Amino acid sequence: MEKRILFVDDEGDWRFMASTYLKEAGYEILTAKDGTDALMLSHGVKLSLIILDVNLAGENGVVLMGLFKRNHPGVPIILYTGMDHDAAAIDGMIKQGAHQYLRKGTMEELLKAVQSAVK
Repeated sequence: MEKRILFVDDEGDWRFMASTYLKEAGYEILTAKDGTDALMLSHGVKLSLIILDVNLAGENGVVLMGLFKRNHPGVPIILYTGMDHDAAAIDGMIKQGAHQYLRKGTMEELLKAVQSAVK
């Protein structure tokens, strides 16, 4: 079975680059620009992983993560961000259910995180 990933990011360039890179690595990618799109797109769909931007334009990715945890129990969520968070904030996100917190960096780093989360 193909590994299906939902990638949620309000920045079109990141969404395009990451989804293209992950598709080339063999994953099926669904992309969404905001929480509403992501929830509609993922409804009734079996996901292997969710990659979620922490700071979606006007939306809190951590709050959205709670909805995904309820709708897709057991599916790992990587919080992916370009923002700086201190250790306490990162620890809090992990305690709330994030599989991993990852700063936006190279596509190779993203792929390693995906491979670690999707077995």
